[in-house]
Amino acid sequence: MTFKELSQEDKDIIRKKYKECESREKAQQELSEYFDVSERTIRKWANNLEEGLLPQNIRDPYKILIYDIETGRIPAMVWWSGKQYVSADQLREEPKIITIAYKWLGEDDITVLTWDKFESDKSMLEKFLPEYNKADMVIGQNNDNFDNRWINARAMKYGLDINVFVRSFDIMKETKRLFRLPSYSMKYITKFLGIEEKLQHEGIKMWDKIQFGTPEEKKEYLDKMAAYNCQDIVATEDMYLSLRKYMGHKVHFGVLMGEEKFTCPNCGTKDITLGKTTVTPTGTVQRIMKCNQDNTSFKLTNKQYMNYLEWKIKENIPMNER
Repeated sequence: MTFKELSQEDKDIIRKKYKECESREKAQQELSEYFDVSERTIRKWANNLEEGLLPQNIRDPYKILIYDIETGRIPAMVWWSGKQYVSADQLREEPKIITIAYKWLGEDDITVLTWDKFESDKSMLEKFLPEYNKADMVIGQNNDNFDNRWINARAMKYGLDINVFVRSFDIMKETKRLFRLPSYSMKYITKFLGIEEKLQHEGIKMWDKIQFGTPEEKKEYLDKMAAYNCQDIVATEDMYLSLRKYMGHKVHFGVLMGEEKFTCPNCGTKDITLGKTTVTPTGTVQRIMKCNQDNTSFKLTNKQYMNYLEWKIKENIPMNER
């Protein structure tokens, strides 16, 4: 079933469920079972109906960019096969990016860019970097160590402007920090979380055909790489949405939206609850808060917490803090 096939009665059911359920996750789960579609499809329908928007849904007024790149191999002159040291002097070409895929968090459209017919990545970067520079935060899998540094290096090569200070959320780094897992690969984490698995490709053959194949093979396998890149973006978004409640925040989006510091840093809502009060070894009081909209936890200083209580008193909101 597609959105266009929904009847007015179906749309009313979706709207009603989003208003009645205690959380968007609950609404998506129940609607998924009712319509026999994925929860991701329900989120798309809700976006089209302008239901479940912030703070009830994932489409945010700030800009969070999810992106992924695929890079080419570097030809080198070597004396023999086997394990050996290859110096930069032996390289016959410089490393280049083959494809870039990206989307904005909560939106449906995925954009894929590829190098040009001369196998140059300059025009691709000229198109991508204006979007990259709009982002308040970028998300990727191993992007701190790989994608971000590649993008920075290629921008430097062509003298292009790039925001090297953009906040970055690296899913691999954060999962390694918080969880003990047998593997931190995208393939394993998506399977572990029950997320749709990424597309399987033909391994090194794909790079062989793109870089050294016939013109027909180059086009065929570049299209395959683009499709593979798109699937990585979908998987990355789903991983982030599943894991972000455990991982803290890189940017206080509440403040970015003009809200108080005591608001949820992920969605900006004031619908928060005190979870626990802790004291650091130096005697500083900290409050562990929980967001009732997206189920994330975050810390407040005692001063920020007092500001939150003052706001509740001013708004005549019952005090149920413990």
